[in-house]
Amino acid sequence: MEADESTLSTIQVGVAGEYLVAGELSRRGFIAAVTLRNTRGIDILVSKPGGTKSATIQVKTSLNPTTSWQLNKTDETPKGPNHYYVFVVLNGRDGHPEYHIVKGDVVIRCKEEHEEWLKGKKRDGTARKDSDRRVFQPRQDENFRDRWNDIDV
Repeated sequence: MEADESTLSTIQVGVAGEYLVAGELSRRGFIAAVTLRNTRGIDILVSKPGGTKSATIQVKTSLNPTTSWQLNKTDETPKGPNHYYVFVVLNGRDGHPEYHIVKGDVVIRCKEEHEEWLKGKKRDGTARKDSDRRVFQPRQDENFRDRWNDIDV
């Protein structure tokens, strides 16, 4: 069976994001190691040559432009003092990727935002139901684009 060349699967989009981030980190002088697919919550381990510190990175990738990111309930829990999220926007198959680097301590605010969302009502006036889905959306005064220097290793 021939693959449809006009679309990418969500797995392909995710893998593309991970390798693009690892490549960008390497280009900037970091040592980046992509983890195996079964390393929950950590996609890349990163350090500097000869460094004594390391960081963990979770990559979330979108094929098309977006201003919010789908997360999971597990993203409410801190993953350590040096954990980062890199949100990648591929901008289609032929676009130039955008990278948004966010400290894990900022992303965990999705818990409070989800709790606030739950207090609201659906369009029909009934109560919203809880799920494991969470959303991270930068606030208007926040700009995380290309903040590679925020990665502290």
